[in-house]
Parts: sequence; C-alpha cells; structure tokens
Amino acid sequence: MSPPRRGRARGLVAGLALLLAGCATAFQHGQTALHEGRYQEAAARFGEALAEDPARVDALVGLGLAQYHLDAFHAAVGSLGRAVLAVPDRAEPRLYLALAYLALEDQAAAARQLEALAGLDVHPRIAAQAGRAATLLGLGALPVGPREFVRKSLEDEADWHRELLEARLAPHMYLGPAWFVHDPAGWSPLGWYPYGVPRP
Repeated sequence: MSPPRRGRARGLVAGLALLLAGCATAFQHGQTALHEGRYQEAAARFGEALAEDPARVDALVGLGLAQYHLDAFHAAVGSLGRAVLAVPDRAEPRLYLALAYLALEDQAAAARQLEALAGLDVHPRIAAQAGRAATLLGLGALPVGPREFVRKSLEDEADWHRELLEARLAPHMYLGPAWFVHDPAGWSPLGWYPYGVPRP
C-alpha cells in the first residue's frame, strides 16, 4: 500500500473510532461501569437509559444488577422482578432476583426463582447448582451462615460462567465496541462474532 493510501486508511479507522465513541449512550456507559465494578455510576446511567426508554429491558436488568451489588436488595428485587416478567426465559435476571431474595431472607421466593432457573436453557452446571439450592432452601429456614453460603456460591457460579463465556468468545470478537451484539443466553454483552456465538 502506498503512503497516501495508508494515511487514508488510518484516517478512516480513526474517524470510525471517534464516531463510535461519540455514539455511546447512557446504556453503553452503564454497561461499561457495571463491568468495571463502578456500581453507583452504572445505576445512574441505567436510570438515565430507562428515563429515555422505560420499556428497555436490558437497562432494567443492568439497573437491577447494579442495585444488587450496591446491597440495595429491595430496589434490586423491584427492578429484576420487572425484568423477569418481561423476559422470563432470560437466566441472569432470574438468578440475581433469587440472590436478592436470599439476601432479604425470603427463602421461599428465592427457591421459586431457582426452580424456574433450573428449567431454563442454561449451562448444566448452573442448572444443577440452582436445583440443589432450591431443594435445600425448601427444607426449612436456614441460619444466616448457611444461607449466605448458598447465596455466595450461586454468585460465584454466575461469575464463573461469565468468565468462561468471555474466554471462549474473546478469539471471535471484532475490534469494536462491546454493545454491538448481546450474548443470546443473556449473560454478558461481549461484542460482534463473525461466526456466531460459541456455546460453552
């Protein structure tokens, strides 16, 4: 490639990067903040996205996740409960709704969500863990220690699954912003995949 053509190519790439950066929305900023653990900022950004479009379920899920991580469990139940009603087959909001109920010591509500989660098209390890936890919670009121152990174990399973997907999807990712395409399993927005989304 001649020097002028290389210069034009670099200019196009830089222009595209600026264009994409300028197109970032409140939802996209919320996703970035959530991924980086800036939960207060994520909640604010998802709130802005919902003010623009109250029916945007992915923003509602993001808000619920941020609220959960801020220990605002009552608020998280409200947001995630609405999300589960809107998208009952999506795994992540249902799992974190169960976890929020557990944090609020409502074992029966948590068990119902975990039973429903175990019946969804999720990774077998997640389904098995959710089923075992639902059975345990159905046996009667657990002391704080065992209940928190169940909650943190399920949260660790969710983190494991997210990290697994990210590792498997990384080689297929297009150099571009993470908001192009969402993982259809509902766990993590990771980019555009030219050969489809690989399943773990």
